[in-house]
Amino acid sequence: MRASDADRDRVLDVLREAAAEGRLTPDELDERMGAALTARTLGELAELTADLPAGLPEPDRLAA
Repeated sequence: MRASDADRDRVLDVLREAAAEGRLTPDELDERMGAALTARTLGELAELTADLPAGLPEPDRLAA
């Protein structure tokens, strides 16, 4: 399924929060944010947060 701008924005928020908690390095954050901005599908976005703890607010449509 194609990703919307709102889907990408939610993933960016998750990535920023993970970086603020020290779960991602600045380089990892930059890399993942770039990938999120160019992602075309929900699957591509889900891969960017798959290794982050479940406690982080995951985008609703990506949780499936």
